[in-house]
Amino acid sequence: MFAQFETILGDGERIDFSICRQGNRLTVLIQPCFNGPDPGIDDPQLQQVRAALSMPLCVTDMAANLDRDFPACLMQYVDVVSDGKSVFAESMSRIREAAKTANSLTTASTANEKAAQMPKKAEDDDNDTAPVGANLPTDSKSLF
Repeated sequence: MFAQFETILGDGERIDFSICRQGNRLTVLIQPCFNGPDPGIDDPQLQQVRAALSMPLCVTDMAANLDRDFPACLMQYVDVVSDGKSVFAESMSRIREAAKTANSLTTASTANEKAAQMPKKAEDDDNDTAPVGANLPTDSKSLF
């Protein structure tokens, strides 16, 4: 069980257990306490997704039922949280890679636009009086 907990905890993170008796029933609360917001995540929606991974597990039942069923329930909970954290980390990695690619494409596009805006050196000064459209490229299907 503790090896499973290790998979969902980052450095300095913890899981708080709380057990409360209510008559002949026990309420068990498992609350992951993950580190604060990821400094690389500015988007509030992504912060909410990350926060959702720290949703608690709360089970109320009789002690005999908890003895029998709670370990399996806890393992299932840990598996879901572990999978969620892995998917989130992989998604963030992909988002960061996509942002890098987009930035490099934007930089290349900006450089191309600047190069296209540079005035072309006139090959012949006699072309200054040519009608508009006279220097359009033609191909073998052109009538002109």
